[in-house]
Amino acid sequence: MKAEKGYTPNGLSPRFSSQASRALVLAILLSGIAFLSGCAPKTPDTAENPILRTCSPEKLFANKREKNHHLQVTATAYTAQSCGHRKNSHPKAANGECLTPDVSAIAVSPDLIARHGICMNQTVRLEGFEGEFKVMDLMSSRLQKTIDIYFGSDQTAARQWGRRTLTLSWD
Repeated sequence: MKAEKGYTPNGLSPRFSSQASRALVLAILLSGIAFLSGCAPKTPDTAENPILRTCSPEKLFANKREKNHHLQVTATAYTAQSCGHRKNSHPKAANGECLTPDVSAIAVSPDLIARHGICMNQTVRLEGFEGEFKVMDLMSSRLQKTIDIYFGSDQTAARQWGRRTLTLSWD
């Protein structure tokens, strides 16, 4: 079968089909904009959900994400000596940085990263401590909801800390 000039499988000329496609896309876009500007009617559940109270596209299509996360964890302590390092050398954390005595660092169990959204190098807050701690190291995969607080080279303070339950919070 000889192809005729201007033939397309749907029987329309290429020029007409592209014009029709453009018109269809334009109609879809305009109907979407009309829907957003008109807004859906208010229902009783919009009073409970502040995102549904407004018609702003930024709020309607934004990722709903909690700003503050809190989690009860078991906290233990570790020092440079407990890592098996000599007094004059500093251990390296899983993120590659040296753990010097002045660093506010914690190690986390892998489930906190996989299930709860904590990331390496993220700053977190610990109940009962001032300031923020940086997630710099990983613990054994056999542990669940556990953190290890780095006490530098102060073994006495680490032993006194022992094992406690506290609240870990992050943004």
